[in-house]
Amino acid sequence: MRIGMFTDAWLPTHDGTVTSIIKFRESLEKLGHKVFIFAPGDTTGPSDHDDNVFLFKAKTFKQYPEYKLAIAPSKWKTDMILENDIEILHNHGIAFMALKAMIGSNLTNIPCLLNFHTWVTEVQEYYPVNLNEDLMVYLSWIYLRVLIERSDGVVTPSESAMRELKEKCPNMRYTNVVAPGIDFNNFNQNIDGSGIRKDLGLEDSEVLVHVGRVSGEKNLELIFKALPIIKKEKPNVKLLVVGKGPAKSHYEKMAHQMGLQDTIKFTGFVADEVLPQYYAAGDAFVLASPFETLGIVMIEALAMGLPVAGLNYRVVPDIIKDGHNGHLFNNDPMDCARQILNTLNNSDDLIPNTTPTAKKFDNMESGKKLAQVYKEVIDKYQKERAR
Repeated sequence: MRIGMFTDAWLPTHDGTVTSIIKFRESLEKLGHKVFIFAPGDTTGPSDHDDNVFLFKAKTFKQYPEYKLAIAPSKWKTDMILENDIEILHNHGIAFMALKAMIGSNLTNIPCLLNFHTWVTEVQEYYPVNLNEDLMVYLSWIYLRVLIERSDGVVTPSESAMRELKEKCPNMRYTNVVAPGIDFNNFNQNIDGSGIRKDLGLEDSEVLVHVGRVSGEKNLELIFKALPIIKKEKPNVKLLVVGKGPAKSHYEKMAHQMGLQDTIKFTGFVADEVLPQYYAAGDAFVLASPFETLGIVMIEALAMGLPVAGLNYRVVPDIIKDGHNGHLFNNDPMDCARQILNTLNNSDDLIPNTTPTAKKFDNMESGKKLAQVYKEVIDKYQKERAR
């Protein structure tokens, strides 16, 4: 099968959507399928590094420089779809590239599947738009509902995300749940993190790890506020914040203001090939974000044998079972601290249940399921057009 994936974000940007696309592409191509990426970039044509990545002329989004907006018309997109004999469009975006995917679908009579990755309406406060926040959310859902319900199919990475999306968009044509998986050759308990602990001066510490884009919606301040409480029992505790993002300087300043500059270590960007070593350097993983549709970093942490202390909201309690493979906390610093301490203190009982949970998210199985979804959407589309 030949698949065209449209996305508003692509390398060198690293976020959950980009990670999901990379994982899906990797598994699909191992299964013998061909995947073409259509993304915003600096040129209009194949990228210098990958002949199957086509970049659309785009402008930098000033507030988030790592993101680009493909505002300009793209007259050649239909030709690229047809010339590469693409059979289905898999839309991972919700902005300009999503519209290009929908237009391309209509012009080529090729079905378009939408992947709902992010509760984007809940990060409106982090975007400087001069409109009332409630009005922005209302208008955004009008747009999103049209985009979602006019797609030939919709997939989400978790059952919880699909349940919530069905409440907001009851007229979706086809739905399924396909979570991106992970490669257990890269993420497993045999990986050694002692070198990272030594390099960062963490050898005598109990280390909490947070991996992900450093942005306001990740709710890192909740963990920061919990740390002084945790330190009363564990004075040598450290928090390793792995990743980069638009709020990194904000959180670094916050750490200094709270007197936590020696407790919180910001690594900045970490390459994929060494990322597992940073997980392995930890004793537990923490996730406070309230808007995850899956949280692939949580799955990676479990595969590495890290118990998880996570916010008791949306998808997290579907994966983290309190007292089994981690602990759940409310959006409250005292409870967050209490459950992080429970996770660290009971790690011997929790660790045996971490990897078995992660094993449900095998990348090759995800690729097989996604390929089956493509076939179902194509068959449904063709039957509807034949009527």
